[in-house]
Amino acid sequence: MLAFDQSLNSFVAQPGLMLPCTNIAEMLEQVEARTGAYVVPHDPPKYFRYHLSRDDPSFVLVDIHVTRGGEEICIKQDMSFPLLPSDKVMFGQLAC
Repeated sequence: MLAFDQSLNSFVAQPGLMLPCTNIAEMLEQVEARTGAYVVPHDPPKYFRYHLSRDDPSFVLVDIHVTRGGEEICIKQDMSFPLLPSDKVMFGQLAC
């Protein structure tokens, strides 16, 4: 998992979280509950705004990708994208 470090103005690697969820929307709710980070879709078509908290007006644009069976999938802004127990979800700098 990545977290935004304001002092470095960049993302830094963090230990991953195991979150029992069935889709991206559920995962983002659980990320907020566990870390306070608020992640919501940006203007279409594919990026997200990463806020340090729900009350923080500043944000960084991130891309969300899912690694499944060795394949990296750009989910665009599909909040209903289904997640499998073996999936790994990464937030990161804009990649596609």
